[in-house]
Amino acid sequence: MGVRISRSFWLLIAAQCSILGSLSAQGRPIALEDYYQLKDAGNPALSPDGSSIAYVVTSVLENENRRHNEIWLMQANGLGQPIRLTSPSFSASSPSWSPDGSLLVFTSQRPGPSEEMVSTTWLLNMDEPAGEAFQIEGLEGFPAFSPDGSWIAFAKPTSPTTTPNPSFVSDFEQQTVERFDGRVYDWMNYRFDRRGYLPDPRDPTATPPREIYLLAVSGGEAIQLTDLGVDASGIAWSPDGDRLAFTADAHQRDEHSYERSDLWIVDRQGRVTRLTDDEYNYSNPSWSPDGEEIAVRGNEGLDVVIREARERGAPTDLFVFRANDGMRLRNLTAEWDLIPGAPSWSPNGHHIYFSAGISGNSHLFRVSETGTAVEQRTTGDRRLSQFSFSRDFSHIAYRVTAPREPGDIWVSDQEDGAETRLSAVNNVLLAQLELSTPDRLQFMSADGTVIEGWMLPALGYEAENGPHPMILQAHGGPHGAYGNSFSFDQQLLAAQGYMVLYTNPRASTGYGEDFRWGTWGGWGFKDFEDVMAGVDHAIGNYEIDTDRMGVTGYSYGGYLTNWAITHTDRFAAAISGAGISNWVSDYGVADIPRTKESEFFGPPWEERGLKNLLRSSPIIYAKDVTTPTMFVHGEYDHRVPIEEAEQMYVALRKQQVPAKFVRYPESYHGGWTPWRMVHRMWIQLEWWAEYLEHRTTSDE
Repeated sequence: MGVRISRSFWLLIAAQCSILGSLSAQGRPIALEDYYQLKDAGNPALSPDGSSIAYVVTSVLENENRRHNEIWLMQANGLGQPIRLTSPSFSASSPSWSPDGSLLVFTSQRPGPSEEMVSTTWLLNMDEPAGEAFQIEGLEGFPAFSPDGSWIAFAKPTSPTTTPNPSFVSDFEQQTVERFDGRVYDWMNYRFDRRGYLPDPRDPTATPPREIYLLAVSGGEAIQLTDLGVDASGIAWSPDGDRLAFTADAHQRDEHSYERSDLWIVDRQGRVTRLTDDEYNYSNPSWSPDGEEIAVRGNEGLDVVIREARERGAPTDLFVFRANDGMRLRNLTAEWDLIPGAPSWSPNGHHIYFSAGISGNSHLFRVSETGTAVEQRTTGDRRLSQFSFSRDFSHIAYRVTAPREPGDIWVSDQEDGAETRLSAVNNVLLAQLELSTPDRLQFMSADGTVIEGWMLPALGYEAENGPHPMILQAHGGPHGAYGNSFSFDQQLLAAQGYMVLYTNPRASTGYGEDFRWGTWGGWGFKDFEDVMAGVDHAIGNYEIDTDRMGVTGYSYGGYLTNWAITHTDRFAAAISGAGISNWVSDYGVADIPRTKESEFFGPPWEERGLKNLLRSSPIIYAKDVTTPTMFVHGEYDHRVPIEEAEQMYVALRKQQVPAKFVRYPESYHGGWTPWRMVHRMWIQLEWWAEYLEHRTTSDE
């Protein structure tokens, strides 16, 4: 695939080189304070005619301790300079075009009626892209435009027409209730990470369903189309503009049912048809150009997997249904072993396009509408995402990241495959830096399974300079993957002189279904063998000081770190971030019991479940741990509640093992503020410096 660089990109480079000419040609190592300077370009939205791209630039406002988004516009041919479309006073994101390209829609955080910041929908007239943003009367959600652009469909929370009023037997009883400042629950799903404590999900008054509405593009009073009592999502207009496909889970109010959204259709008169009821979980419907078929992403529901005690999870595939009666016609990816993203049907109806992860990369794929072999459309050691197509699919815009490149916007020509890089939001910073380049590794685990990993060498690494300290990193998930993307944290460690080893052990995605479910029934066994095989491979191929090795990870990576310190003394230090230590206790306090019920074959009050949960719990192996370990955790974490770190911390302190506990208030499992992220990296560097920089065998 050919690569073109836009003219404005080269002009930007030339200007920056002039500014930075006095700097050393080699550059300087990346520093912790550079975190505040790093930007990201993403969420590209290609105009229908393929001439322009709107995209989001995310930066850190250090003094305000927050991230800020702005929408910019660039010509798709790379000529001219980018234009900022949204006010710097308010954060803006999610750009999207009307079908004729005359309007750009986006969401923006702006003061609401009570002066609190709320996300609302705004539009720009693209005939005057520097004009003022405006709103459409009656639009109360993100719009899906009809093909002719005359109508808008959207989903919004819709409360029941009548709501019960509380009644009290006396003034004293009312006063007692009104003075109560605690919480009362009689439902199971009462908390969720990054959302906090939840209102009753069973009650449509407490949690109003997102129903679909229809609104003329000129504005006015919206017409309610659905009255399902559950959330509708994934709205997609039929080519003739008469119907809308969407997904909704009719069992949403059942707190004992896991997600199983079905495919539905509603016409402009409000007649609703349910197309599926097969215990699958569907999402992202896409119409065929002739309006006869609908492609959708789906997998068999988790309830089925748990009920049948299956030995693995269900694969995700792309299905095609007949639009008039919901007959499933074919599985497009039945013979393809990876995980497809949302489908997009090409205008000629010949192909369905989608993204997928593959061996540490992410790329664009397509499959013919008949479901023959899947074809990979983009290549390279990099991660592509957030694909946006022109109306005729002749051009595609996307975000690209690679180990030495934070996110930027690229566009490609479908006819000749040539790519053009359009943005370079970090070039002033990157021109100052010298970054490390990872080596791709392949090695065999204990049972002969081939594992992939990467070694990011210490900056300036040369074997003859003697052995170097090494840090093993474990990714989250476990159904995630490391790969060819930019990591500030990893580059920072390499700049500090550490070799950074990161691998994709069993359960990682991008290597097929057998590999993806390779830890089913018990974490900490095959996956731990995989990462330790990576350690041995690294020692055999690099100058590694085996007395100065560390291990770390966050979420599942924190769990694997806890497992490592309880199963080997090979690491001189460890940092466990938000890691589970006790699966039995975690079952009742975490916001998602699903993993325990499926991958460990049941809850702790069932014999098989208890056996598997216990044997995979690091806390029961904590006797005689010797590795100094720091525990890092958010106090509001509901995905891996902080009591998991508390248990392991106490176990180490009881045995007089050096341990430190770093707790971050009002912080969930993810989404931490910039100041807390920087502090976390700083205190981790301090820990590594204390235990890895000068440790020798004589210290033991």
